[in-house]
Amino acid sequence: MTFDTSLVDLNPNASFSTTESEPSDLGTSNPTTKTPTLHQPSLFEDQSQESTPKQSQTLSPSNNMSAPPKPSTPVQHIPTQDAYDQWSSVYDSDGNMLQAIDDAELETLLPDFLALVLRSVPQGKEKRDISLLDLGCGTGRNTAKLLSYASWPRDRNISVTGLDFSQGMLDIAERKLRPLVSGKGTKREDMDISLRLEQADCFPTVDAPEANPLPSIPSSSPPLPPPIDAVISTLVLEHIPLPAFFATLSALLPPCPSPTYALITNMHSDMGALSQAGFKNSQGVKIRGASFAHTLKDTVLEAQRAGFEVLGTRERSVEVGDVEGESGEQGAKWVGVKVWFAVWVRRGGRGGG
Repeated sequence: MTFDTSLVDLNPNASFSTTESEPSDLGTSNPTTKTPTLHQPSLFEDQSQESTPKQSQTLSPSNNMSAPPKPSTPVQHIPTQDAYDQWSSVYDSDGNMLQAIDDAELETLLPDFLALVLRSVPQGKEKRDISLLDLGCGTGRNTAKLLSYASWPRDRNISVTGLDFSQGMLDIAERKLRPLVSGKGTKREDMDISLRLEQADCFPTVDAPEANPLPSIPSSSPPLPPPIDAVISTLVLEHIPLPAFFATLSALLPPCPSPTYALITNMHSDMGALSQAGFKNSQGVKIRGASFAHTLKDTVLEAQRAGFEVLGTRERSVEVGDVEGESGEQGAKWVGVKVWFAVWVRRGGRGGG
């Protein structure tokens, strides 16, 4: 499974190899595939929260796997930044099941979220630019969705910033995203939309708890544009301790009279108990960085401790229909398992902190 993030490394000197049996190495049933029928609840639909493995817990994938295991896959743990730099060239094309789930859920969730943001941006004489930030943007998979959002007002400047610590991922993002905002004949030719991509230490307090939690960008770059109206951070949280993640989010969205918002998606802890982010290189070795299996409950509690109002949550299991297509071979073993969750929060304004 793969995840759209590349951030700070929690063990920068670690580099070792081992051999593990993953769900991908275990025999599974071969369900009949069908065209996916995805349930898309509204933004404010109540979602149940179940007890899941504790944060950072690692379990052996054995309980519901009845077929004998195949030979185990060698695994090499390296610094997370190095892993994503290596991964960048194939990240968008390696049959990523979790990315496919994330994309499917964001088809409705992201437009609903952005509509919520627009309703809260000052109007009239207080009208100003709209600023959004993709925290851990990777190759720009969801940054592109921000740039392509159909309902941006024509009388506003839209500023989109993508931050990531992997230069390899950012190089891919630059090539992918720049055509969306520049040149005649683009979808945004008639609008003033700007794009900024920066290599950054997105979560400085991971290695230095007393550090300024704002993302650290090169001194030669201009500061991040205040105020930021909304942050998205998709499939990033797995690699970051919860306190460090929300310290940065809180610094990016400080309390202010107008409400600000954040949308977070992540690997579900049910999936994290069995696997973690990684990819198989050309030598057949599974490459991995640091990973945590954060539960939805713990994520909600940490957001509240950081001063955010939790507006809603959503969880997603893999369905039989989801295994059709390029992610089918990877995804079949996850049918019935919760693999994804989302949390959206508000700060400031009505009911905010």
